[in-house]
Amino acid sequence: MKKTFLSLGALATLVALGPAPALAGQDPAKGKEAPVPSAPRAVDGKVDPLAGWLEGIFGWGPGDLKIEEIPILRIPGYRALRVQKNYTIDPKPADQFFAAVEEGGKSLLVGDVLADDARLKSPAPVRSDADLNGMRELLKKYLPGTPRVSFDPSADRKGWRGVVIRRETGYGDYSVPAFLSAHDGAVLVVGRFWDRSRSPADQRRELIRLDDTPAVGPADARVTVVEYSDMECPSCKKRTFDWDALQAKLAPELKVRRYIKSFPLTDSHPWAFRAASAARCFFERSPELYFRYKSNVYARQEELNVAAVDAFSLAFAVDSGVPERSFTGCYLQAKTNDRVLADLAEGWLVRVRSTPTYVIDGVAVTWFADSLMEEFLRKTYLGGKGLPPAPAKVPAPKAPSGR
Repeated sequence: MKKTFLSLGALATLVALGPAPALAGQDPAKGKEAPVPSAPRAVDGKVDPLAGWLEGIFGWGPGDLKIEEIPILRIPGYRALRVQKNYTIDPKPADQFFAAVEEGGKSLLVGDVLADDARLKSPAPVRSDADLNGMRELLKKYLPGTPRVSFDPSADRKGWRGVVIRRETGYGDYSVPAFLSAHDGAVLVVGRFWDRSRSPADQRRELIRLDDTPAVGPADARVTVVEYSDMECPSCKKRTFDWDALQAKLAPELKVRRYIKSFPLTDSHPWAFRAASAARCFFERSPELYFRYKSNVYARQEELNVAAVDAFSLAFAVDSGVPERSFTGCYLQAKTNDRVLADLAEGWLVRVRSTPTYVIDGVAVTWFADSLMEEFLRKTYLGGKGLPPAPAKVPAPKAPSGR
């Protein structure tokens, strides 16, 4: 599984992520079952009514949740929390994020957090663009390239100044939302506000645009899957084949429609964006051409580079009856690239941080274990039908009685 960004570490670095304004499009909730709201659950042995909601931000899967206060971060009107989930099926994909919970309200800011030590020691209200300079330097260490950072007054919230980070891909840039603590300028959260009165799944579904998106599966499917993937990503290639096999296996019991979003990790994959742009050109000709191109790219993934993708894409176009002039007038052009950039921006909004990531009727699923996807689908939509029975618990041996 390919990670897209910054590593998380101690405070004064980063802790994990979130989103901002929704992209318009088809209503993905129409005709779908509403997700079951998260229930209160035990955290460190205590029942916390907030814990079930927070767990809905993470990818699906059994695990242990840990929530702890961060006393060093004092944000008027908010509780500062570090939230971590360790998956019992596999410890490697453990995840964490920062949450600023509004006291007495329903808003909650979720994201990665950067803390400026100098401003923590000498706090001062945020008044001008110069108050972002410390964060600009910190961001250079954690976001590859040189992200452009500016205030976004339209996003200001109680206690926070809205900030927009522009990430350059080499083919255009896209925005990532963030918020700066207004009273001291010491805390930057790369993420977005959520509404605690509504499930994370409902809010994700509203953020995702499905119109004019490549899709496979029946239009009347019970299950809507949105996949964020990168054609240079080996895990994406593997899971595509796994999906095809799983979808065929489940077809008699469960109809699934899968939408494909482009999420090229340009910091580490030099030709992924170019392949995404070419694929978009082919999709505009026909969905069948899009999926055939994608399959051909995966078949050649290990031998491709930037020049080879250019040559292969042009040859594929000509061989498929697409005039060369028509293809070159679309490939890597601003209108085409803008749609790929929109997918990237949307992915950050719904907290996509690695590829492939799946959002299934609003629930995030990171397919890090081979059995996880089938388990999720069968438990969520088929009442567990078809899953192997849970192993019987072996009673603990009785202690020998004393004489």
